[in-house]
Amino acid sequence: MTKILSQALYSLVGAIYLGAGASVLLLGTGVLPKPVSDLIVGLGQEDGNTLHIMQEFGSLLVFAGLITFWFLGHYEQSRPFHWAMTVFWGLFALVHWFDIRGSFRYDVGALINTVPLSLFVLVGLLRQRSKTMSDRRSWGKLA
Repeated sequence: MTKILSQALYSLVGAIYLGAGASVLLLGTGVLPKPVSDLIVGLGQEDGNTLHIMQEFGSLLVFAGLITFWFLGHYEQSRPFHWAMTVFWGLFALVHWFDIRGSFRYDVGALINTVPLSLFVLVGLLRQRSKTMSDRRSWGKLA
């Protein structure tokens, strides 16, 4: 059950990464539907420098999506990846709780950005518990 939950989480995160990253990278190509293009340009406040940085970040999202799907297919090797992603989500949430203004922020945006961290922590702990139980069963068979 834990494996299915982990793989579902990886599928969701990988799809979001690839979709968001590819969308930003396709900005200005004419391939994106106008409402999507307008949304991205609006998020970038129509600033060329901001949009360029968003596209650079989009390339990282595509990479993260691809590596997430790779670990989806190589689940047995994904434990270090899972905890690395948990740290990433922790840092991402921290940036939204304590932003550039230096003050603690308690708002909907900060809470929303804490959801992926919570999911990765929960699934990571479930994976650890499942591994511990499996190790105990294996040890009992050897004794």
